[in-house]
Amino acid sequence: MSAAKRARPAPKPGKLRAPYAAVFLAVTILAGCSGAPIPPTYTQDELKAECDRHRGWWRPDDLRGGYCDFRGP
Repeated sequence: MSAAKRARPAPKPGKLRAPYAAVFLAVTILAGCSGAPIPPTYTQDELKAECDRHRGWWRPDDLRGGYCDFRGP
């Protein structure tokens, strides 16, 4: 047989679907993450109140949002 008459084997159906499924999954994940921003679980006032209940000192911080400072023994 000559090279022109040789037939290529037909690709398996699963091999053709795998790249498309991977692209579809990646696009779906990225689209799901681009929605509305998630609000913080607790407000700064609630965190400060929790810190006060545990006898800590609330340190406000604009960059990180504040933190509770405890003095060690």
